[in-house]
Order: sequence, then C-alpha cells, then structure tokens
Amino acid sequence: GRWIVWDVYRELYYGKTGSVSSVYLWEKDNNKDGRNATGGFAGCFLIKNTLKQDGGSIALGEWNSIHVVDVGAVKEGKCVYNITTTVLLSLEPSGGGSSTISGSLSRQNKRECSVSLASRDEINTTGGIDTSHIVNIGKMIEEVESNMRSEMDSLYIQKTRNVVDMMWTDERPNVSTEGQEHTKTLNEAVFAMSMKGKGNLTDK
Repeated sequence: GRWIVWDVYRELYYGKTGSVSSVYLWEKDNNKDGRNATGGFAGCFLIKNTLKQDGGSIALGEWNSIHVVDVGAVKEGKCVYNITTTVLLSLEPSGGGSSTISGSLSRQNKRECSVSLASRDEINTTGGIDTSHIVNIGKMIEEVESNMRSEMDSLYIQKTRNVVDMMWTDERPNVSTEGQEHTKTLNEAVFAMSMKGKGNLTDK
C-alpha cells in the first residue's frame, strides 16, 4: 500500500494521461519467509510514457524507464542500495519526414543510506523501516532519472546536431538553417517527452 507513492511520482513527472507505472517486490534468498524486518529484498520499478501530439513537436514518442533495485540487510542503522537503471527512448518528430530518433542508456548506482530501526509495533503503525526504504529508493530514482534525461540530451541530441550541421555545411551551405530547425525539433521532442510535468529537484 505504501508503494502507491510510486504512482504519485509518475503523475508528477510524466502526467496523469499517457503514462503507467508498476512496482514488483520480492524477498531475497536470505529472507524468504518475510519475517525479518531488517532483511534485504529486491524490486523492479517501471514507468512507460507514451505521447502523441497533433501539431506539436512530437508525432509519437515513447519513454520507458526500468529500475531494478537490490536492497541489502539493515546493519547498525545503515542499508546499501544497488540500482540498475535502463531508459529506452523512441521519438518520431513532427514534420521530420521519415526521421526517427531512438536509443537506450543504462547506469548503475550504489549508495549507503540511514534506515530507521523502529520496533515491530512502530513499523506496523508508522511505517518505520518500510518508510525509510521508500524515501531512500525514491530519492535515488529521482536523481538518476534527472541525470539520465540530461545525458540523453547530450548523447543523442547534441551529437545529432553536430552530424546534421556538418552535412548541411558541406553539401548545402546556403540552407543550413533547415538542418538547425530539424535538430531543434528533435531537441524539443526529447524535453517534451521526458521533462513533462517535471517539478523542482532538491540536491541529494
């Protein structure tokens, strides 16, 4: 029930329409019975965002983010989180003819965070360890998604700009603005797709 916050995250960053989210959690081998409140677990956090526009910068776009989380056992109020994130992006800009842009990016992050060592009664009534895990995982996912959106822009859009500028400069120097406009359309498409509904991020 507490993981409904993941759906709230989706709505804030990707909007209420066109996006869906899912969370899957499972016990690790060292905690199969689920009775150890401080034992580790694993999970997968998914977001799919589809965007269609009439007259906008994107004809069709899809953003898929996959976060696989490994949560270690709590020891002395600390817990190690390993997150492997993969982002899949596919865009068809409006007015770009048959042009499409697509790609994927994967990153791994590891962090040790503080975890509340509440008693079993406190865990049942106030969240305790569960709440700490939600906060810690949420902050890491928020941060890594923000960084990867920026990397998507620099890796794909900026490189596309360089290639297009070289092509138009060498072959048709008098109409280079067409290439710049096409690249601008691609740039706007990525931001419209991945930054839709973005709020202000705080430093982690």
